[in-house]
Order: sequence, then structure tokens, then C-alpha cells
Amino acid sequence: MGARTRDAFPLSAQRAVNGREDEILAAAARIFREKGYHGASIRDIADSVGLLKGSLYHYIRSKEELLARLFDGALEGTVRELETIAAREATPTDRLREMVKTYVRAVTANLDAVGLYLREWRALPAPELARLRARRRAMRALFEDVIGEGMRKREFASADAKISALAILGMCNWLFEWYRPRGRLRPEALADELADRAVRSVSR
Repeated sequence: MGARTRDAFPLSAQRAVNGREDEILAAAARIFREKGYHGASIRDIADSVGLLKGSLYHYIRSKEELLARLFDGALEGTVRELETIAAREATPTDRLREMVKTYVRAVTANLDAVGLYLREWRALPAPELARLRARRRAMRALFEDVIGEGMRKREFASADAKISALAILGMCNWLFEWYRPRGRLRPEALADELADRAVRSVSR
């Protein structure tokens, strides 16, 4: 019998494959963060999920692909959600607050992948790196545009929308270094706190 494409899998088999891939990605994020991308091996990842090294290649083609997919997973849907918020009929203040909350939720849900990106982004192959940089520039531009609109409407006093956007995103990204989901501050409370700080940082 000829090989079937993944699209031809029965739904139950497809779910099993997807579930296994999610397990592999989670293990890779943890191991890359613990050992560093260059210090980790495919065998380390295979061992952590109970697979032979050769069997792991049924799910992924290379360590580079794993890294790229982890970064994609961390950003998946976030840019689209931010675009939707930025386009709403609401004040720049309200939109900025909601955008920061959304981004904080994404970061806290993907702490290992965010930390991995900030430490290991240079390890990506050039095409993947260019694509990821373009995605992040698009996300930063959404924050810049909302802050710039707030400046024009005199809601915000920031002198430079780009610097303010970078500062806000940096504040959120740095969560990977210190935030612990099992600590005293729940993710939603943290999102509220950082959103308020972001708005205050640009307000008149």
C-alpha cells in the first residue's frame, strides 16, 4: 500500500499525531532552555518523550525545524488577535491596554518558547529568521500605530512611539526571566498590572 499523506489520515490518527507533536515541542522547549539550543541534541529530546532517535524524525525533519516551530507556536494567533484589537472602534488608551493584556497572556502561556527565542534566535536558518523578524516587526508596528494615534489625539505624551512600543514589548518579553505561573500572581492579574503600567508610561 502506498504511503498516505497526513491529510488522508483518519481523524483519530491525526489527533494522535498532533498530540505527539505537541509533546515533542513541549519537551524541546524545555530541553533547549535548560541546555541551550547548541547543547541539546535530538537524542535528548527523543529520550525525554520515550522515542528512539530515528522515530522522532517521523514527526520533525531537523533540530532547526523544531526551533522554528517553537517560535511559530509562541506567536501563532497573537499577531492576528492584536490586529483585531488595534482596528477596533475604541480609544487608543483602551486598545493599548487590551493589546498589552493579550500579549502578556501569550508570553505567560509560552514562557519557555519566549525565553528560547530571546536567547537562541540567531540559530535559525536565514529564511526562517527573516520570516520571524518580519512577523515581530509587524507586531511592533501595531503597538507603534496605536501609541502614535494616542499622541496625535493628545491622550499620550510619549515623545517617540517606536521607543515606547519597544519598551512595552521588552517589559512583557522579560517575563520569561522572572515570572512563575505557580507564584502568587496569576497570569490574568499580571496582564492587568502590566497593561496599567504600559498605559501610565505613555499617558499625559
